[in-house]
Amino acid sequence: MKPFSFSSPSLQKLITNQAILSTWVTVILLLSAAWVAGKLIWFPYQQVDIVSWQPSASTIAAGTQQDRLDLSTLQNSHLFGRYQADVVAPVAKPKLEDAPKSRLNVVLVGVVTSSESNKSLAVVAKSGKQATYGVNEVIAGTQAKLIQVQSDRIIVDNSGRNETVMLEGIKYSKPTQQQAKSAPATSLNTKEKLEQIRTDITTDPKQIFQYVRMSQMKQDGEVVGYRLSAGKSRELFDAVGLKNGDVATHLNGQDLRNAAAMGEIFNRLSELTELNLTVERNGQPYDIYIEL
Repeated sequence: MKPFSFSSPSLQKLITNQAILSTWVTVILLLSAAWVAGKLIWFPYQQVDIVSWQPSASTIAAGTQQDRLDLSTLQNSHLFGRYQADVVAPVAKPKLEDAPKSRLNVVLVGVVTSSESNKSLAVVAKSGKQATYGVNEVIAGTQAKLIQVQSDRIIVDNSGRNETVMLEGIKYSKPTQQQAKSAPATSLNTKEKLEQIRTDITTDPKQIFQYVRMSQMKQDGEVVGYRLSAGKSRELFDAVGLKNGDVATHLNGQDLRNAAAMGEIFNRLSELTELNLTVERNGQPYDIYIEL
């Protein structure tokens, strides 16, 4: 056998062919790498049209019919309450009651009626002491409660029994429908006049003597008091419980039988805010309060 030699022509030819083949393989690999690199670089900039999914017409019709929400129950549940318009309650009008005459030992000396029945007042005397009462107030010295004031009487609740006390000097009679109808108008008119009188007296306190007239009375040459009578308008005179013929004996604690007392009071009248009169009526003393 002959020894192997690198200088043989066959080997030299094989080496030459292998070098050429390696060159082509390298070129192909470089081209492939360049193509792949190009794809990777330009891939983010490629626009791909994506077709959105849409249900078929039959699916839409079936779903709409089957899955439709029923909102009627929710709408009728009134989650935030039911709206109701404000209803103004009618104002109950006071009515006269056919109550029997009371046997209470009291005297109704004056009333002040109002279009609002709960604001009406009554001047009641008991054992010579006179006081003013509002509706639902108990008359001092009795168990009777004032429940209604009318132009000529009051209705009291005496131990659960309604009774009538007539204004002094007026005989008891059952109330009539005509009285009930005319009372509100009379009350409103009286209230307006009293407000005007109060304004006049506040402006000029001496105007009090235009509404309550005082005539000096003498007996055996001595002053025994001042006889009282209603002046140009008797609303104030009646409202405070005065009666024609009352005789004033004291005014704000001063004895009017002293001739100098009246002059002193007259001079200080602008400084006074109230008048406290003590009058004699049928031999009984009564206290009368007048606010200036």
